[in-house]
Amino acid sequence: MRRIMIAVLVSAVGLLASHGRAAAQGGENEVEEIYIARTVRHGRVVPSDFCAPTKTGFAPALEDQLTVHAVNVQPGDGRMTGSPDKSIGEMRVCIGQAMDPTLLGTYTEGQFNGIAFTGIGDCRLVRGNQPEEGLLTHRCFMALSGLPAPYVGGFLISSSLYSRTPFGTESSPPGYAQAGIMVIRLWKKRLP
Repeated sequence: MRRIMIAVLVSAVGLLASHGRAAAQGGENEVEEIYIARTVRHGRVVPSDFCAPTKTGFAPALEDQLTVHAVNVQPGDGRMTGSPDKSIGEMRVCIGQAMDPTLLGTYTEGQFNGIAFTGIGDCRLVRGNQPEEGLLTHRCFMALSGLPAPYVGGFLISSSLYSRTPFGTESSPPGYAQAGIMVIRLWKKRLP
């Protein structure tokens, strides 16, 4: 599963290497938009009323505040070279433990590039203390709804790495792209 997730992320980054956005088709009847972005965690609190179980569908244990940033990639090979400091959006995420200790229920509301969304899904702990001591890696999937017209649906997948420094872009140990790298696919209603 990890290899599939890496392959999907590398393929999507390759598609976006020169434009920041990939389209399955061009022209007036474009029905899909694909975005690559990076998230940075800036806050974690005890869940507020925003994370009420009646809204999320589970009992949240944590509430995170994240910013969303575009990424820069090399056009020749799709390798990420950084992300601008300027935020292109934000996310508020409710996180709750499932029966499986490696699975976390997630509920989020946010926006990027002015596109509001609600996401419901889960995150799975992939590895602890890999590739180094003090690091945690997760993979997440969220189905997106509450999108403005002309969007009719979409999903978000992410590959996240968190270190002993839980907030901001600088990891401890240094040298890792903290926190998440996301692929967001949005679909529009096909025009007649």
